Amino acid sequence: MMKKISKERAVAVLYDIENAPFEMLDYALGKARKYLPCKLLAASDWDLRPDKKRWNRLMRRKGYTFLQVERKVDGKNSLDYALFDMALQLKNKGVRHFIIITTDSDFAQIAKTLKKDEPAVHIVGIGTEQANQLLRDAYDEFVCYPPIQPSAVEPPVTEEKIMVKNDEAEKILPLTVPAAEPAGNLQVTIPKSLHRELCQRAQAENVSFDQLVTYILTRGLER
Repeated sequence: MMKKISKERAVAVLYDIENAPFEMLDYALGKARKYLPCKLLAASDWDLRPDKKRWNRLMRRKGYTFLQVERKVDGKNSLDYALFDMALQLKNKGVRHFIIITTDSDFAQIAKTLKKDEPAVHIVGIGTEQANQLLRDAYDEFVCYPPIQPSAVEPPVTEEKIMVKNDEAEKILPLTVPAAEPAGNLQVTIPKSLHRELCQRAQAENVSFDQLVTYILTRGLER
């Protein structure tokens, strides 16, 4: 029997394990942590999870309770119904914050039904760019995975440069710095293999080498 949950102390994560990859779940659980301190409840058909180390590590995370849903019907939408039943149970037990991880438009009806009757709930949806507008509009917030980077607008640059040195390739790679930021010089020695990987990644993401390294440095400073 599920105990009553304080509405201020729980976030329920409904995970469509059939239509959303592990990485999307991992990203969503990170988003859920913004509600801490609270109880984090992750509901899905966990019996379907592959027997891999990353899943085992996930299940051992402290602060999460993983709820196994019960499929009461067979067929294509059996998981949808099971997650909906679980969501109603959690709402009745006091949960007021939900995160739904899917790109399946059928979940729009689940979100609308959860929000239909009092007490009010707040729903964040996490899905890919392929999620249609009907699904996005059903949520209070929609978060795209992977996160969409803002359009690249080339900022004015100064003549000051960050210098990255690759001693194996014997190259000096100039990285321009936006004029709005304090400029300076930095010299870093990197292996040839790392230089090659960075070049390949920059090409794959359709950005310049300068933009990629600046982005990586910025992300590192935010942690």
